[in-house]
Amino acid sequence: MLFNYKKLLNFEIPKNLEPMIEDQVQKTLLRIINGLEVAIKKDIRPPSMERKKLLYQEKYLTLYHYYPVCEKTYEVPIILVPPLMTTTDIFDLIPEHSLANTLVENGYNVYLIDFGSPDHNDSHLKIDDYILNFIYRAVHMAKKHSAFNQVTLLGYCLGGSFSIIYGSVSLDIKNDVKNVINIAGPIDLKLPFFNLLFKPFKKEWFALVDKMGCIPKELLTLIFQLSDPIGYVRRPINIFNKAWDRDFLVKYQALSNFFNNFQNLPAATFKQAFEIISTNQLISGELDLLDQKVNLNNFKASLLTFAGSRDTFIPPDAVRTIQKHISTNDFQYSELPFGHVSVMGSERAKNTVWKTCVDWLKTRSGKCISSDAINRVTTAR
Repeated sequence: MLFNYKKLLNFEIPKNLEPMIEDQVQKTLLRIINGLEVAIKKDIRPPSMERKKLLYQEKYLTLYHYYPVCEKTYEVPIILVPPLMTTTDIFDLIPEHSLANTLVENGYNVYLIDFGSPDHNDSHLKIDDYILNFIYRAVHMAKKHSAFNQVTLLGYCLGGSFSIIYGSVSLDIKNDVKNVINIAGPIDLKLPFFNLLFKPFKKEWFALVDKMGCIPKELLTLIFQLSDPIGYVRRPINIFNKAWDRDFLVKYQALSNFFNNFQNLPAATFKQAFEIISTNQLISGELDLLDQKVNLNNFKASLLTFAGSRDTFIPPDAVRTIQKHISTNDFQYSELPFGHVSVMGSERAKNTVWKTCVDWLKTRSGKCISSDAINRVTTAR
């Protein structure tokens, strides 16, 4: 200790309580030190490292490729598919806490989709565009760049749902998908939160998006907070309790940055999603995208699915039910004690969800090939 806490407290401390009190005094000092650092520096996250290269960019689609770091790389490329309404940061919070890095360090060839930042001028964008235009082009480019004819789609939240939909369309593009990993992406759309906050107020919501061209990102942030009010109230207490741990604060700051950077949701996308959820079109088989039927029975890729038992935004039933509707013989479901964000971004997720992804893909990603060829292509572009 830096000082004699017994003199500071000025009373005799029972021997059996000394370790506990010393621990709390140390943590209190660390809370003060860490708090001062945050107050002075504002951002205590480590500087980001350039670990990926831009492969393609347009207004609504950017595709990145992560530099391989292993001598051997699995031949089936992985494409990370983010949800709408948020940035891609959830896949790559900080160098020491990054699903993308974890995959690369385990020998996988990783690509990342970024759907950009839509504004009110992009009100026309629909789910059809995101799945059969943007994801389609990303898959095509990743196949060409990796010189392999199939991909793994790994999506979080709506990114997971979109990945499954891509593998369920009536077009032959579904055969491009060898594996899908869905982390908390809803399929059975009986969502209590939607029925409470959205369905009774359809006219008002549609009038809002018609006027603004989108659901504004500020409103989306508020909606997400309302989906877990108890967790939102408890958050400051949890931060204080763990503020002695600088690593925790760094990761929390990265997650906070993710929360504070929600993206606008285009009006046409919102309206379409509203109707899809209202009538549960994915399960009923009534969903059409660009005049193409989406039928979950078409889905034949290997599927790994995760749900959080404490997820108040996307409850486990919305994720789990897919097994009854797909044709694949290779399905694995895991339900863990996480919320909607912690199932993807927490330290515990790193040791459970991420590790399971790495292990599951090893027998489903083809043979290992030399990374030299990939590095040469990446460097040349």
